[in-house]
Parts: sequence; structure tokens; C-alpha cells
Amino acid sequence: MTSEQAQALTEHLIALELQLQRAETRKNKAQLNLLLANGFEEIAASGVRFDKAHVLQRLPEEQAPSVEAFDFEVRLLAKDLAQVLYKAKLRKAGELQTKLSLRSSLWQLNSLGWQMLFHQGTAVLPASGPA
Repeated sequence: MTSEQAQALTEHLIALELQLQRAETRKNKAQLNLLLANGFEEIAASGVRFDKAHVLQRLPEEQAPSVEAFDFEVRLLAKDLAQVLYKAKLRKAGELQTKLSLRSSLWQLNSLGWQMLFHQGTAVLPASGPA
């Protein structure tokens, strides 16, 4: 893969990640179904595991959180598998507190294009000072 192809793939996968964070995408089951691979699994920052069916049922019904994603890194693991790593500041609807998490997604290229196969959010706890 040339550096130009690698850059284009990086930009494309970051755009897909950001698309999944938008309220209009989260409310659209058809769009979610195209972005999430069959066999998709998520481990939320809370430690709860979700499969694709649960996500397709839950996301359109909930009020989307405010998300600020940054410090993206994309790693090509195989010609059809990539990992996207980033940090996210997330504030749920109706809450004042913003929570920081580390995010990791696996994207798989198949006949439908790039689809998210796995996603994990890991909460970053506030520093508590010297132990």
C-alpha cells in the first residue's frame, strides 16, 4: 500500500468512526446495519457487552451523547482488517460531567465495504494524586 493509499484509508476509517457518533446515524437502523458487521460486538466503558442486534435496538431509541473524538491512530492489521484507536470525551444527555475514555475499533473490509466488527471503550479514571 502506498503512503497515499494509507492516508486515504486512514481518513476514510476516521470518517466512518465519526459517522457512527452522529445522532442522525445512531437513530437510523438501516445506516447502522450497513456500518456494523454481522457478528459485531461492543464492550462499553461500563464493562457491558452488546451484540449487533442489541445495538440496532438500543441506539435509535436513546438520546445520542455529545462526543469529542481526538488523537486518532489507524493501524492496518491485514489487507482487510484495520484497528482505529482514539480518545473520546463523552457527555450523556442530561448529564453535566464529561467522561474520558480510550476507544478501539476493528474494521473489516468485505463485499459491503468497511464495517465495524468490534468496539471497546475503556474509561479513564481521573488522577487521584500520589498513592
